[in-house]
Amino acid sequence: IIYNSLAFFLPRSILNFLGSLDSLEFLRDWLFDRKKVLKPMSIITWKNLKFYFRAPLQILRKAKINGIESSLTKSIIRVINKDSNVIDIGSNYGFITLACSKFIRSGKGKVFSFECDVNCYKNLESSIKKNAFDNIELFNAFVGNKNTSTVKTVDSLIYGHCKKIDLIKIDTDGTDLECLEGCEKIIKESDPIIVIEINNNFNQIVGYLLKSSYKFFYDQHLREIDIKSKNSIPNLFCSRHSLKT
Repeated sequence: IIYNSLAFFLPRSILNFLGSLDSLEFLRDWLFDRKKVLKPMSIITWKNLKFYFRAPLQILRKAKINGIESSLTKSIIRVINKDSNVIDIGSNYGFITLACSKFIRSGKGKVFSFECDVNCYKNLESSIKKNAFDNIELFNAFVGNKNTSTVKTVDSLIYGHCKKIDLIKIDTDGTDLECLEGCEKIIKESDPIIVIEINNNFNQIVGYLLKSSYKFFYDQHLREIDIKSKNSIPNLFCSRHSLKT
């Protein structure tokens, strides 16, 4: 209540200023329950989907007002169906995982969700239990392009768990290409739509996908784009086939 009131009445510039003061760090720790692993939970109603979501207050408030990465999530929902199997790599607190799970719940689809941060993982695990979603397989794992004592490929963890993967979403703040390479078997067999965040690895990701004859689309409109004319784009939709708009 305190945070929502402050966020409603105070200009963002003032909120940002207060958030930068070292002298108020103790107050922010108390207000946002930073020392608690499990964050607040609330019911989210977004695009006719309703589910419980546990996240820090700032994220929770954003989710209740506009959703998290709303245009991206909306586009993902548009290109899957009730029987789709989805991989979410870098699920964070799980808004996209939960939205996809809710959307496909009346069908036969499943969401394979990967989150390496243990606190985010525990919050998403709690959200899944509260919603009683039984179509999510959740992994607390670092994923990449090789198997070591600390890193696993997605292929090694779930290849063969279902007949076909329809969509892979990757958002890992810098290791996106390595995660993509770790899905090589799944990509070759399932021909999935790939949704990937672009950081400083645009040319590498595009080059990797061009070798597999992927076409490129902009997430807000799902219209094919000339990738050669682009040098910066936040999220890229990739498919070997035209996407429904």
